[in-house]
Amino acid sequence: MAEKVEAKKNEKKKFKMPNTYVILFAIIALIALLTWVVPGGAYDLTEGGDAIAGTYHTVESNPQGLWDIFMAPITGMLGSGTVSGAISISLTILLFGSLLEMMDRTCALKTAIKRITNANQNNMHLLIAILVVIMSFFGTLEGAYEEGIVYFLMFVPVILALGLDTVTAIMIVVFGTQIGCLSSIINPFSTGIASGIAGISPGEGMLERVAMFIIFDAIVIFLICRYADRIKAHPEKSIQFFRREQDLKEFPAADDGDLTLSGRQKGALALFILTFVFMIIGLTPWTSLNPDWTFFEDFVAWVAATPIVCNILGTDMTAFGNWYFPELSMITLVMVILIGVVMRYSADETIDIILKGAAGLVPTAFVVPLARGIQVVMDNGQITPSILHACEGALGSLPPVAFVIVALVCYFLIACLIPSSTGLAAATMGIMGTLSQFAGVDVYIMVIIYLMALGLAKMITPCSIVVMTCTAAAHMSYGDWVKKAVPIVGILFVCCCVFLAVLVMI
Repeated sequence: MAEKVEAKKNEKKKFKMPNTYVILFAIIALIALLTWVVPGGAYDLTEGGDAIAGTYHTVESNPQGLWDIFMAPITGMLGSGTVSGAISISLTILLFGSLLEMMDRTCALKTAIKRITNANQNNMHLLIAILVVIMSFFGTLEGAYEEGIVYFLMFVPVILALGLDTVTAIMIVVFGTQIGCLSSIINPFSTGIASGIAGISPGEGMLERVAMFIIFDAIVIFLICRYADRIKAHPEKSIQFFRREQDLKEFPAADDGDLTLSGRQKGALALFILTFVFMIIGLTPWTSLNPDWTFFEDFVAWVAATPIVCNILGTDMTAFGNWYFPELSMITLVMVILIGVVMRYSADETIDIILKGAAGLVPTAFVVPLARGIQVVMDNGQITPSILHACEGALGSLPPVAFVIVALVCYFLIACLIPSSTGLAAATMGIMGTLSQFAGVDVYIMVIIYLMALGLAKMITPCSIVVMTCTAAAHMSYGDWVKKAVPIVGILFVCCCVFLAVLVMI
């Protein structure tokens, strides 16, 4: 009896990691406290709004109070003059929930996933490699990040069916997309903006970024496969093993039996795949890749100038290559409706599916504005320039090899708080690009450092939307993710340092 009482006491004393929302709100409160300690600062800005190196000056501090703390997630959702609103991202997440609910109702995706599972029962490593490369491609093409939750929900049933765990699916999505972002061969939202601010062409350093893409993809595939082998052989070693049965119920694969797809199911599956084809084409920056690729812009201009076509299609179409979350939400909603039509569901049934699917991802959608709230407090408290100035003073007189490594560390720390490619580039690249010249380092290498730090930070920081949404969907605590991610991020960090050292020495 005494032993049972003691066991209960120990069980009560066992530390339980707070959930995602508590962690994010605690960080917002912590940053608010820092605004009372860290002095306010500012840089002179160019006409484009970029900070100018050497122009830092202190300004009157703006300590953030309780009102500001509780308003931060609201502002994070709606946006402000300095932070873009998360509402469009949250809406896209909700509508993706509707799309997945529709596909769940048709059973087409479940059946297709089961067929893929059966076809790859003895090719687990090949399947992981294929999925990681696909994720990396999305990351290097258009900076896949917030939408990672969608890919997780697509992959997790087949990963579980292979005898693996939800952590493997999170690794594929998070490490896959962020390795793509880390190299960002052609990503206009990171490489394009950072290179423009630094005053160089995005083409500078492209071969080096291609090499990064290949090398780091191979490293991540190897590390995930090694983890998968361990879990396959010993499922009980998974940190999520305690909810294995619950995961199988929540993310079910199709039952064995007749895996034949009906004509309507094939149509639904084709529309589901077409949704992602539209997204890829819509998000690919065609004119940035080649100024002569103006077909989509020309088509939209033709539509606007043709009366009958214009009246039918509308005058406010967004050309492929210029799509963002509003367009992603639109195409997702359209496809949900079309799939309902193909399956011959009534209007009421389709609407019920839309609402039920969206309701299932409301907790995930709420993670996004909380993460944005951190940046809101930093910007409103005017401490971001002061943090940048500290880095500016520390890096000024280092030799090249030491400079690139210290710069990577500093950039990583800043990126953990500002995991926005455009925001981080606009806030820092004008300063860091100039500092690299002082240290005798090519500016394109500083762009690579920025990319590396951003990719690494978004693999682990609690400000990372892809980390927090995927772990929330998998019912995995952030602390448990950190335990699994730190060793891999550490290996990648060392590889980044070696890669940078080689670049500055050749």
